Amino acid sequence: MRRNLVVAALLVSVTLIAPACKLTSRNRVQSIKLMNEGIEFSKKNNVSAAEKALQDAIKTDSSHAAAHHALGVVYRKQSKWVDAEKAFLGAIENMKDEPNGKYWYDLGAVQAAQGEADGVTASERESKFGAAVTSFQEALKLNPRLYKANFRMGTLFEKLDQPEKADAEFRKTIELKPTYSPAFVELGNMYIDYGFANVAMVILKTGSEVNDKDARMWNGLGRAYLSLNQPKEAIDAFSKAKAIDPDMVDALYGLGMAHAELRQRNEARDNLNLFLQKAGGDTPPHVVKAAQDTLQRMNDVL
Repeated sequence: MRRNLVVAALLVSVTLIAPACKLTSRNRVQSIKLMNEGIEFSKKNNVSAAEKALQDAIKTDSSHAAAHHALGVVYRKQSKWVDAEKAFLGAIENMKDEPNGKYWYDLGAVQAAQGEADGVTASERESKFGAAVTSFQEALKLNPRLYKANFRMGTLFEKLDQPEKADAEFRKTIELKPTYSPAFVELGNMYIDYGFANVAMVILKTGSEVNDKDARMWNGLGRAYLSLNQPKEAIDAFSKAKAIDPDMVDALYGLGMAHAELRQRNEARDNLNLFLQKAGGDTPPHVVKAAQDTLQRMNDVL
């Protein structure tokens, strides 16, 4: 009789405890195992094996959000933007009671990449950029301190020729992460491009105090000084950029043009020749022509 009472008590105890224990299904356990294998394959750059393992993980448990996300990461690594977008959407659809801002952020990143791809029409570009902004906004709802989402929105708004919105996002980035120098660089260069070099100079000077090892920061400051007809100050800033990154074509061009402004022919020729040697196919043709024309003027003087 006593034994029966003990067994009954144990059964009641198990019944009461069981609902509090969140047991993982066999399918989820197997899916996690396959996902981890896929991640390891990806680390070893075996992308085909990684894809297969992660696809199997999803087949085993289609509601496994992390497996969808991991597959998206593998696709993104190969610049398979459309496949990555589908995988990240799968992660979002299945995250349910475990919302993750990173899933939305990664979705926005691949949508932006699709908008930046070669050959897309202006309307397709605008559509993808708009979708990316929406995804980044969703990411920030889940994680308001995800400053890179603000930064990415800033770059997209700038490309969409919406400088006021871009300005707000870059400033929010700086507010959340005061040491994040790319936000200063992008904000400063945007003001130069819109004809406000004096504002850019203040932004980039502040940024250089935050991070004096960012070549792009010094290059931007050099651009601002050159736009304000201060070639000596521009030479100082461009020289700092060149010291950090000797192959930075923008700094070489800026240095050459600033020295040319001061009629310092040898320095102008040296830097502009280096610029022309290192300039790639992505260098705007009008910039190359300006360097060539300036070199010709330098040569004609002698």
